Amino acid sequence: DEDDNDLEKTSSKSDTLKKMVQKVLPKVEPLPWSTFFCLSMWCAIPAIAYILLFTQMGYGEHIYYKLSHSSFADHAPIFAGILILSIFFFYVLDIDQWTTSKFGRAFRFLSAFAMFSTFVLIVILVSNEFPYGIITLFAVLNPLYLLVVKSVFYGGNRTRTFATWLSGPLVVVSVLITVSFIVWVAVDYSNEWNDVTKVEAAVRTGCDANFDEYPNCSSGKNTTTTATMATTTTTTCFFLDYSVQPQELVFPNGCDRSCLKVYDTCSNGFILWAGPVMLSLSTLFLGFFCTFLRIGEGSTDEKDVFNFTKVWLFVLFVMWASASLSGAAAGVTTTLVTLTVANMIGSSILLSAIFGREEIHDNKEMVLEKIREKYGDDNLNIARGLFVVTCSPVLLGYFCLSAVNQAVRRIGINPCSQPVNEVECTTVDDDQTDKILTVRAERQLTRMRAWNRAKVFTYAIYWGIAFMILYVLVAKLTVVFLSWMIEKVEDFNLIAVTAIMAGVGAMMFLLPPVPGVPIYLALGIVLPSQGYKILGWLGAILYSTGVGLVLKLFSSALQQKLIGENLSHYVKVRQFVGINSKLMKAMRLELGSGGISAAKVAILIGGPDWPTSVLCGIMRLSLFQIMLGTIPVVLLIFPTCLTGSLLYMSSRVLDNGNPEFPWAGTASTLAASVTAMVQFGSMLVAAYYLERTSESRADEVEAIEDDQEVKEANEKDEHMRKCYETVTQWNAVPLWPKLILTFSLLSVTASCYMVQFFPEVCFVPHELTDTIDDNLGGNVASLFLPLGWAAVALFLACTILLYIFSSWGKVSFVLYPIYIM
Repeated sequence: DEDDNDLEKTSSKSDTLKKMVQKVLPKVEPLPWSTFFCLSMWCAIPAIAYILLFTQMGYGEHIYYKLSHSSFADHAPIFAGILILSIFFFYVLDIDQWTTSKFGRAFRFLSAFAMFSTFVLIVILVSNEFPYGIITLFAVLNPLYLLVVKSVFYGGNRTRTFATWLSGPLVVVSVLITVSFIVWVAVDYSNEWNDVTKVEAAVRTGCDANFDEYPNCSSGKNTTTTATMATTTTTTCFFLDYSVQPQELVFPNGCDRSCLKVYDTCSNGFILWAGPVMLSLSTLFLGFFCTFLRIGEGSTDEKDVFNFTKVWLFVLFVMWASASLSGAAAGVTTTLVTLTVANMIGSSILLSAIFGREEIHDNKEMVLEKIREKYGDDNLNIARGLFVVTCSPVLLGYFCLSAVNQAVRRIGINPCSQPVNEVECTTVDDDQTDKILTVRAERQLTRMRAWNRAKVFTYAIYWGIAFMILYVLVAKLTVVFLSWMIEKVEDFNLIAVTAIMAGVGAMMFLLPPVPGVPIYLALGIVLPSQGYKILGWLGAILYSTGVGLVLKLFSSALQQKLIGENLSHYVKVRQFVGINSKLMKAMRLELGSGGISAAKVAILIGGPDWPTSVLCGIMRLSLFQIMLGTIPVVLLIFPTCLTGSLLYMSSRVLDNGNPEFPWAGTASTLAASVTAMVQFGSMLVAAYYLERTSESRADEVEAIEDDQEVKEANEKDEHMRKCYETVTQWNAVPLWPKLILTFSLLSVTASCYMVQFFPEVCFVPHELTDTIDDNLGGNVASLFLPLGWAAVALFLACTILLYIFSSWGKVSFVLYPIYIM
């Protein structure tokens, strides 16, 4: 009997693992081996061409160098101006609607082809300045190439059928690209990413060193004379010595390793080096997307789409975290965002080739309706708020173009323009001649006006505030503080350093927004730096891991018992965390179980440190069981401490200025990838188990009694919420509160755009291994450049304005009967 029970438990675990894997992997269309092989070859051709031409595995560095030194590249702004004007006239003159005559159709096709060709040319010409342009171009062109393959070689098949066939070959090609990259890195030292290869890549791609911020790192100017011109260049004080193998960096007297920062803004080399990985991501994205087009048995539902979204975010997070710790975060962040957008555009091209406009519109409306039914209108308002704060500048530009388009139609200067009423869309209004916007834009604007704009704007501001707090106050200042701690304790012995770091770490754990990963990273840098002589490198890394585990358990106990259980006495706190919600009940069900389970471990590791532990206290769960379920957090602590140790090892130099451990830079990037995989992967697993518990154990979740005090408070607050929503309905809000909320939204949007798209002119780059004296001139405030201070000022302004609006709303709903009179 015991053996049977063990077999049942093992079978149950294997079934659960199988289901989780099935949710991650795409549903590949079964094909004959010959067809599968041929399609794989077709899918591999553009990938091979990209690797050879635009990555470090091929001739990418030489091509980028030629482009950066080509006089033809100087004409890129002219081509860009021509393209912008062409797109402007193409839109405002309704050239996309010239379908009634052969001449109109031919002119439309030639215009679109010329604009697209110009766009491709511009991307290639500016590839050295914007190295992510080529990979995004590949993401857009690859679906077009596959559609051409379909037309030429598989013309007898439906486009949708052919697209579903591509899912398996694309995934196989993606895996092969990743394996090839790993092998390429492993076979040769020069293929690793470290300080030597970083400098080599910057020089070979023609990236200019930043001597404006580091003038002391210049060795003078050299003049190169050719038959046509003389070129003056400024050289760095350090240089590469190719007479030894492997190559070494030489730092003469007066030149130190800090001068390597002159190439910090050169993300070209890293993107070229990691180009195959990004190519693999793009191919994987398209492979997953093709599975969504399946029909019949095994077709994809909305859950598969949501699961793919989670997987894609997981992959992007791993890439971003790895790049952050390799010193190329700014360039790679932009690349990942741009790559995602380009993949969506490429997928849209595939969709437009399969479905007609009306079918796409109907499917979109059906999906939106399903989302509305499942998640409710309030959750949609949260998503709308995110859309507003991220896309409002783009929306503003779109509506301005629409107004110009409508003006051209109304004036009648172009006989081929669409009618002002756009006859096929006159259901919006009987007379559109007095409208400023086109019918399509007017219809979209009407939908937005139907939103609860005060609530949507408020959620948008909350999104912006959260981003600024996490991106600026937490991410930036935590790194500065920990780097200061690392600097101050470098002369202490191991026991003293351990005590200091444990005390500081415990205090930081008690701060709600501070995550655990930076603390573990700091432990991995400081403790091995002091303990490797006594314990050896491996012993020191294991020691820092042990300290991190004890610190995590101690801090979690404090958060749960001292903070969480004391806060549990307050009804408002229990109401705020939604103690009666299905999510909290499912979480209570999983965390309250005895022993160690995958669900419990995933929630305790993947959840944010402070909120998770405090929630356990609010729900009054067993401290012993929570500590027992938290122990596997060592799986996160070890790779994080290892990453910190490798970062420190990569910063150690010999007497000649070269790294003592040249391989440590690449190893730290790989360790950072493992850290990100564990952190974000556990979040996905936690979300999976909570969703599964809510559905499969619905009876048990419902059986958990509601907190009566919270239930009564919710019922009382429901009336107040409705009154607040009534007085803040946009049409009922007076002008001055509207202006306050609007200015608050504009302020937070501007601040988010500043720090996200212009980080290099907002902040001074600062890492855990930097010192405040050397990097920030001894002043923490120097971290913020003038534009950074402007972003912080706008952030503070938006917070104050939101508080004023909320205060007005609360006063107004108290005086609601008087207010509506």
